[in-house]
Parts: sequence; C-alpha cells; structure tokens
Amino acid sequence: MQSGQKSVSGPETTFTIFVVFPGHEPVRAIKEEFHRIAGFPSVIGCIDGTHIPITAPSHNEADYVNRKSIHSINVQIICDAAYIISNVEAKWSGSVHDWRIYHESNLSNRLQRGEFDGLLLGDRGYHANPG
Repeated sequence: MQSGQKSVSGPETTFTIFVVFPGHEPVRAIKEEFHRIAGFPSVIGCIDGTHIPITAPSHNEADYVNRKSIHSINVQIICDAAYIISNVEAKWSGSVHDWRIYHESNLSNRLQRGEFDGLLLGDRGYHANPG
C-alpha cells in the first residue's frame, strides 16, 4: 500500500482510500496545470466548504444551524486542477466558518511550516494568507 492510502474494511467490502495532498501528481505538474487552465501561478489546490444537510441532533443542536438556518455539517474539500479531491475535513458543525475549519486543520499547519511549495485558491471565506 502506498503512502497516504488507508484500507477500510467492512463486513462485506474493503475500500482503499486515495485522498492524498497535494495530489497524485508532482507539485510542479499541479502548478503547471492550474496555470495552463486559469493563468494562476503557484496554485496547488482549490479549497471550499460545503454544507451537508443533516437531521437536527439532540445534543448541541444550535451548533449545527448554518447561516441559512439549516442543520448541517460543514465539509472542507480541496481538489487539484483535474478536480481530484486531495483533502477532506468532515468533522465540523454547520455553524463553523470555512476559515476556522482551514485554520485549525492539520493541512494549514503543514502549509505554514513550508512543507508544500504553493498556494491554495479559495473564495472570500478564506482570508488572504501567504503561509
């Protein structure tokens, strides 16, 4: 099994998970593809959050109400230029802002430490931050 892969077993099925940041291509290739399709230099991923509707939980119900007054989980996803998902954070309640999810993620810490040479491209929900 390659680095970044994890096997998940169930009673009838075994899945192999292939979510690896910054992706399955070399960073240079990811940057070149973003530049080719959109003219953005140094981009190694696009980041955004999406709200997955849920049934109101019985515990901490208000925490799961998002800005549209719907109960949800806020899931952060990063993909490469080929739309391949390279990172997922799926543990946050709907009231949590996209920036907080990113700022508290392991990936944010790794980018700040300089483990990856490149930038994430996000919407205005993500503050401009070079590191």
